Amino acid sequence: MSRPSNEVATAFIAAINAHDPAAVRALMTADHTFTDSLGNSFSGADKMFAGWQHFFHAYPDYRITVEQSFAEESHVALFGTAEGGWRVNEAVLPQRWKVRAAWLAEVDADKIKRWSVFCDTGWAKPPG
Repeated sequence: MSRPSNEVATAFIAAINAHDPAAVRALMTADHTFTDSLGNSFSGADKMFAGWQHFFHAYPDYRITVEQSFAEESHVALFGTAEGGWRVNEAVLPQRWKVRAAWLAEVDADKIKRWSVFCDTGWAKPPG
């Protein structure tokens, strides 16, 4: 029996918040597509496994906090905040960033088929 789509999306966020790329990968379909807030899409779970490893390294303490979500069949819309820090030349900066964000998940067979992020990207560049 398959899990409700919102439970799958919640598990995906828990794996992201744990900075566990293997757990994130385990929740992706093989043809998973990630779309960033600039509209760039990346496909393939193995490619995204490497992408999440890099992201967790570059943005230490990255965390998603969901304040509200809505599910309709295989789609889940999530709204809240994303926050973290920066790593520059292997040094973790003391400053932190936080941004309002939204995510759209498409679930297929208890895995995330598509994950889209919507937010301002001004935080991506480290200060200085």
